[in-house]
Amino acid sequence: KINFKISPALPFYLFVIGLFLIIVSPSLLSDGMFMDGLIYSTIAHNLSNGIGSFWNPHFTATCLTDFHEHPPLAFGIQSIFFTLFGESRYIDKFYSLMTFVLVGFIIVRICTILKYKHGWVPLLFWLLTPLVIWACSNNMLENTLSVFTSLSILFYLKSQNGKKYFFIFLSGFMLTLGFLTKGFVAFFPWTFPFLLWLLLRQKSFRKMTVDSIVVCLFTIAPLVFLVILFPNAELSLHKYIDIQVINSIKNVTTIDSRFFIIKRLFSELIPAISLFVLFIIWGWRKKFSLNLIKANSKTALVFVLLGLTGVLPIMISMKQSGFYILATFPFFAIGMSILINPLIDFLYNNINYQSKGFLFFKWISIGIFFIGIILSIYFSNHIGRDGNKIKDTNKILTVLPKGSIINIYPNMWQDWSLHGYFGRYKNVSLDPNIDNKREYLLIQKNDYSATINQDYKIIELQTTDYKLYKRK
Repeated sequence: KINFKISPALPFYLFVIGLFLIIVSPSLLSDGMFMDGLIYSTIAHNLSNGIGSFWNPHFTATCLTDFHEHPPLAFGIQSIFFTLFGESRYIDKFYSLMTFVLVGFIIVRICTILKYKHGWVPLLFWLLTPLVIWACSNNMLENTLSVFTSLSILFYLKSQNGKKYFFIFLSGFMLTLGFLTKGFVAFFPWTFPFLLWLLLRQKSFRKMTVDSIVVCLFTIAPLVFLVILFPNAELSLHKYIDIQVINSIKNVTTIDSRFFIIKRLFSELIPAISLFVLFIIWGWRKKFSLNLIKANSKTALVFVLLGLTGVLPIMISMKQSGFYILATFPFFAIGMSILINPLIDFLYNNINYQSKGFLFFKWISIGIFFIGIILSIYFSNHIGRDGNKIKDTNKILTVLPKGSIINIYPNMWQDWSLHGYFGRYKNVSLDPNIDNKREYLLIQKNDYSATINQDYKIIELQTTDYKLYKRK
């Protein structure tokens, strides 16, 4: 007879994951993505079909033909998913979701290594962050970056317990992969050995310095070898630095104040901080001595400061957006959970696991988990954003040959998501130069020109916002 022992923590994990699935379910598997994620998905899809190359990715034949706005690693990884699992639009969402599963697992492993057993607490703090909820279904590069930065911290912590230089090598190499995903923003975990020394003093300054140098060396050395051995890699990364890094510092402005990113950080952490305060109030009412929380304050501060080292450097540029700091949220969540770990221990020890109340909680957790799955499946056939655009695109693409180039009116050129949907679903490119006289012309319904009726005939497709014409 086999006895299966279920961990008392399992209902808490099911509750957290189920709650997250319920919140994100309307967009998790539904059609439609944020513009950036759609562009990245199109590039990855092209790579899987042999359109473009790893070091010279391709968006469409008329827009960003050579894509060097970011390093190419995330596109290459996602292209493998398309190669293995097919071209369904669900692959876009599946890949994005898998990055979150990996980061969640790494968060729990980090807490385990640090001897904090309540891994569901940082998961709860992390998954309730609004930007995290949003990013899960939108295929952001920061999703993949978060995997590598979190692994870097995990491997460095493992290096403190044995096989030191093997794990330090892995820690540094993860940041190499992070750089090849999103660039220089991946390097903020370099500060981790210093922060551990500064606040915990578990090793000497000399040993900390050696660790820091080795991590940096194992990050930079693979990149140096890469650009020496592969000229295409050097050219691609050089273009990325010119186009994205230098240009964003010198010429691009998207915000009014360099402190935008700090304000955004605190606004995103409001749900986690509010929940943190509720835990404190709950413990106070249960007669928990809040002085016990001080025992973990330095370790908690290490991770909070680590998160800040991923946020503050962004202030150097006036090109900022909230999702730039997505990779830092796991560390803020870990920091807060470490701080209140004695309180969670106290609450755990006061739970009667045989009581009807806990039995009820177990069934509620199971119910919430399966409701989250069911809702995600239910919404998978819905359109989450760009409803009319996607419906019109699907109708129009039934007429257009795969890989074709069609004309659009010049005023439609900056509709980047329109480029994305046509490129992602059928590799159709949009040309704003009417003089090229393509076979098909796409216009918005509120646009009109007498010359259209002279040169084209309308194709009746019962679309909402767009009209498709074919040259006579």
